[in-house]
Amino acid sequence: MRSGVLISLMFGVVLQAAQAPAPSKASAPKTIRLYVLDCGLLNISPEGVARYHVTPAEVGETRMPVPCFLVAHPKGTLMWDVGVIPDTIVEKQAAGSGARYDINPTAAAVVRRTLKSQLAAIGYSPADITYVAISHAHKDHSANLNQFAGSTWLARPAEREFMWKPGNERVDPTFYTGLERTKSIPIDKDEFDVFGDGRAIIKAAPGHTPGHQVLVLQLASTGRVMLAGDLYHYPQERSFHRAPPDNEFNVQQSAASRAMIEEYLTKTKTTIWIEHDFGANAKLKKSPAYYD
Repeated sequence: MRSGVLISLMFGVVLQAAQAPAPSKASAPKTIRLYVLDCGLLNISPEGVARYHVTPAEVGETRMPVPCFLVAHPKGTLMWDVGVIPDTIVEKQAAGSGARYDINPTAAAVVRRTLKSQLAAIGYSPADITYVAISHAHKDHSANLNQFAGSTWLARPAEREFMWKPGNERVDPTFYTGLERTKSIPIDKDEFDVFGDGRAIIKAAPGHTPGHQVLVLQLASTGRVMLAGDLYHYPQERSFHRAPPDNEFNVQQSAASRAMIEEYLTKTKTTIWIEHDFGANAKLKKSPAYYD
């Protein structure tokens, strides 16, 4: 008797799941939107914090979020920065404490949600993404690039060369084997207008890596926002005017980019979002909510 009831309940659950409607495919928005996605967290050791010329006491919260961003525009979509652990690994290991990956001896990543599932929840799949771009190729920004091999890759030649440089321990080429021969647009000037209307501009800010770049968005309600990649990691680097980390690809170039960007922010009245800023990230609306 009890077995029969249990089987009936199980059948009912399966039937209900089968009948549950799949998320509807997203349609093009009337105005540009920005979705903030959760692509993990970095636990940083005291030695790792010191790399940024700040102390744990100065920064307070030493952990760093790893966000990914989807820009939905009337003319298409742009995926910006794609996480620290590939979805294929997260799907296998995320149960319980999450998927884990040591980027280096000072930074340990944990990811509990796949990028793909978060996109699906708002009606997108990787195949729907028109363009993919990353601020730079370090491991905590490039993990899911292979999912977007069908998108048009927006890349600076210097960064592309850096990505496949032999012996480069700051990157993991297995994250982007699918992009080696994918359709791409080389960005060879300071600013690149993604959709041709000035609302999504990729701007050069080299130094952290050879082709490091930032994304400037003009949102109707929110205003001008810059997704700053790794121009800074902790906000105190900026507020205390600390020098760039000693392990930048080019420290002098990074310092020059910081000065240039600060002048740009003031001149254009743009708000900077430091992508790894734990406190600021915690206050952001997360997908399926969005900024417009």
